[in-house]
Amino acid sequence: MFNKEKTIIKIEGMKCQHCASKVLNALEHIEGVKKVKINLDKKEAIIKSKEKLDTTKLKKAITDLDYEVISIVTNHE
Repeated sequence: MFNKEKTIIKIEGMKCQHCASKVLNALEHIEGVKKVKINLDKKEAIIKSKEKLDTTKLKKAITDLDYEVISIVTNHE
């Protein structure tokens, strides 16, 4: 059995499905990311990975799209 990580990123500025799709696409292209789910109501991205991800890369992918990262929390599952 392998370790799993769940990273939740609170994002300010996502207002529509197009915004969510842009963030989803950017995060899916980061090395180590296995699955991404965007929750527009909670303004968050939920990322599943096998290993701990580089939060600097996650934040940059979002801020490069002109959205603001409020917080990043990683939990071991």
